[in-house]
Amino acid sequence: MDKYHSMKELQNETIENEDWEIITEDRDSNVTILAIHGGGIEPATTELARVIANDGQFNYFAFNGMRTKENNELHVTSINYDNDIAMDLVKTSESAITIHGCLGEDEIAYIGGKDNLLKERIVEELSQIGIEVKEAPSHMSGTQDNNIVNCTKNGVGVQIELTSSLRKSLFKNNKFNRKSRMDESNWDDKMYDFGQAINSAIN
Repeated sequence: MDKYHSMKELQNETIENEDWEIITEDRDSNVTILAIHGGGIEPATTELARVIANDGQFNYFAFNGMRTKENNELHVTSINYDNDIAMDLVKTSESAITIHGCLGEDEIAYIGGKDNLLKERIVEELSQIGIEVKEAPSHMSGTQDNNIVNCTKNGVGVQIELTSSLRKSLFKNNKFNRKSRMDESNWDDKMYDFGQAINSAIN
């Protein structure tokens, strides 16, 4: 259960640039890539979202937990994600993709959301680079209309959940602690391949 019931509540009761930071780029794109549980909340989601967004020059939003511990308290579920900056980007986009992290010993990407066509393309492209892809189970299906990813102009988006094992494999040292994530020379080719695969699916 989330400690905070909305982003507005979280932002009122915590300290920006101490507990968390927001990094955002509005590139006037029809596509927005988001890591709404970034930084230390769901590690590696910010880095991957940034690679995808930079590759395609898409809009980018990351909410990064900055604490040394208890970043999980900064998790607000996607259906309660009422951050104005993120919502404004999504609402003006035709496509949105959120990058999330889940638990898991196997390297799996679970694909959810309501954009069935883009989901199919993502499955195809990720499979081609050797990523195991599965349909997201019901508790992370991302199909609710009020999930931020589905608040696009078209009312659909894609939610990608990467297991902890898959996220660690995006770094050369197979760790996703802050030091490992901040050192871009530690980012594995797999991170960039994943980013290119998502770009191929979008385009």
